Amino acid sequence: MTTAKPGTRMTLSEYRDTEEMEGGVCELINGEFCQMPPATPEHQLLIDFLVGMINGLARSIQPMPGLAFTSIGLALSDLYAPTPDIVYLRAENLHLIRGSMVEGVPDLVVEALSSDRSRDLVMKRDIYAEAGIPEYWLLDPVNDTITVLELSGSGFAERAALGRSDTLTTATIPGFELPLDQLFDDPVLAIIRSNR
Repeated sequence: MTTAKPGTRMTLSEYRDTEEMEGGVCELINGEFCQMPPATPEHQLLIDFLVGMINGLARSIQPMPGLAFTSIGLALSDLYAPTPDIVYLRAENLHLIRGSMVEGVPDLVVEALSSDRSRDLVMKRDIYAEAGIPEYWLLDPVNDTITVLELSGSGFAERAALGRSDTLTTATIPGFELPLDQLFDDPVLAIIRSNR
């Protein structure tokens, strides 16, 4: 195992051989080792809630349709190994998990927008589209919205822009329906937001 500093140029093989960094998420973006700061408590709660809802549904259906994972890296190419906030794999694609990464294209990724909004809105959107990921959700904790993007040709097209009065659904996860007021009006989240 080697230790890498942010900005170090490397391949996917070298990236796999780096030590786990504490206090943030590591990614390989265009052959450069990147470390993102730790997620805020609000960010973590929203992601945990969403994953809990997806996996709660998945466990209640037989055969299980798939599973959602947090902070698992995607080995998309020799230069790109991003770490989305949520990765969803249909049951038939769970074999793509090898070690601590998904080796290939997941069915759905979710990013909660951080202070560097262009990273998820532009850069990651382009990376995920080029990799051929069929669906990408952008969770905006500032505006309490989720934008659902679907792959169309070589880029993403907006399928829906949803707010707290809407219900999130997707054909990718059969039977999944989440009234977004449940997500954004979660009492635990309200406690965290009161401390902003």
